[in-house]
Amino acid sequence: MQNFVHTGNPLTADEWDGLTKNIRAIGNATVARRFIEATGPLGPGCQTVPIETIEGITEGYKSISGSRKALLTTSSRSSAIVPIISKDFVLHWRDLAEARLIGRGVPLAKAAAAASICARSEDKLVLFGHTPLGYTGIMNVEGRNTVTRLRWHSPGDAFNNFTSITRLLMSKGHDGPFAAVVHPHIFAGMHRVLKGSSLLEISHVKALLTAGVFKSSLLAPRTGMVVSVGKQNLELVISVDTSAAFLGAKKMNLPFRVFKAVYLRILKSDAICTF
Repeated sequence: MQNFVHTGNPLTADEWDGLTKNIRAIGNATVARRFIEATGPLGPGCQTVPIETIEGITEGYKSISGSRKALLTTSSRSSAIVPIISKDFVLHWRDLAEARLIGRGVPLAKAAAAASICARSEDKLVLFGHTPLGYTGIMNVEGRNTVTRLRWHSPGDAFNNFTSITRLLMSKGHDGPFAAVVHPHIFAGMHRVLKGSSLLEISHVKALLTAGVFKSSLLAPRTGMVVSVGKQNLELVISVDTSAAFLGAKKMNLPFRVFKAVYLRILKSDAICTF
């Protein structure tokens, strides 16, 4: 007689490997990770990260002996807890039994959906922070540059806007490479031929923003941001990369959790310009 009691991990090693590869490919496919350098995974024991805000842009001192001190100065130093992003799903015990019977593999649709939700939540955390936890994101961090009343209607508007923004960031001592994230309407509007050119406007914009131009539906219409990328300005600290855990059988069914632990550390907020 078959025993239907689940006292431990219900999946085989191969099934877990397939599940992990699936959720990691989807859960790590965030907009943020396409232009922000990551540190980690550092392990689940990494619950806090130090935060330092570097102020001012000064040149390194020049001397023959190199004995003169040239210290970076920080305006603040604190620490933050790395938040956990998670989404649960339930695998029906008969679905798993049927998949094994016909050799189809573990049904991964629910796991993929949970990983996709976690990816979107990570982007939302990076862009806007999380008010209940007291975290800010790229779009609302204190000390960022802001520009308003930009026009996006006519061909050439986007290129002119991004030219002005990169000039502003360079005047603050940030030479790039630059990346931009915009609302999908702005992104779509750049796919038109620029007057006096045989190329799409986005081709000219990408030549200016060499770290990439990306879109996110999380942004409000006519908004976005440009950032000078690099760990000297901001980085994504990863404690736990996208993973899955079995939560223990419940009424014969198999609940799982897709989760990750990430934190956006911003060292120089004036390397960011929002609009």
